Amino acid sequence: MKRGMWLLLGMGLMAPAVAADDVRKPGVVAFNASVRVDVDASGKPVKVEAPADLPDSIRSFIEKRVASWQYQPAKAAGVPVGATTYVKVGACAIPDATSGGYKLGVDFKGNGPRLVSASGNLPPPQYPIEALRKSVTGTYIVNYSIQPDGSTQVGDIKLADGPNQSAKWLRPAIARWAESLRYEPEQVNGKAVVTTMSFPVEFKITTSTKRESTEAWRTRYKAELEARAMASTECLLASGGPPGLTPIALDSPVKVTPTPAG
Repeated sequence: MKRGMWLLLGMGLMAPAVAADDVRKPGVVAFNASVRVDVDASGKPVKVEAPADLPDSIRSFIEKRVASWQYQPAKAAGVPVGATTYVKVGACAIPDATSGGYKLGVDFKGNGPRLVSASGNLPPPQYPIEALRKSVTGTYIVNYSIQPDGSTQVGDIKLADGPNQSAKWLRPAIARWAESLRYEPEQVNGKAVVTTMSFPVEFKITTSTKRESTEAWRTRYKAELEARAMASTECLLASGGPPGLTPIALDSPVKVTPTPAG
């Protein structure tokens, strides 16, 4: 019997469905990127910076797309002022049989402070050993605020689904994890500000009685990732499908509408 453990974070993180350097079997490549956007007092983006490690053509495409969106500027004492926010986008590249290249789709995933992480992804909390032994599961909604120095201050951790007794093990684990996170804070009029974050964290244990070889597992996992990627809004955009749901910015001084200005 094979037992698996899953920690699911409600942040829309995506892994590449097919490795970008797998030239033998080109396929869908899906990834997230955090784009710095400086907005002036009129709501015009005056500086847009996608990650420098992206290929030039992809970085340029993402920057132009993000720069074309509408921004409502922050206010200080009721007066519009300049601000800095970080726009998170999902990007998807799909092979184009006609041109031999790729079609790229970009979708808005939200904006706010930027996570400080070597991988750029949110690390999962550790599953408490005692909770794992007892097969304790649960889903919690965690709220925390990003301080001006980039540290986090944990607020509410509410049970959304699962037994009440799970709080004994899972709530402290979530608190320790949230307090360990660091961010680049948003800025208003040149000064770092506090921003509130809220999302679900799910502790789940799965059991499978089917034994698979390593190669079979990799093949199945790769297919699952590609199917998940193809169902995303950014991949639907790249393939010419419907745009999907309209995302909403959370607790940010800058409000983003992911449609071209004008």
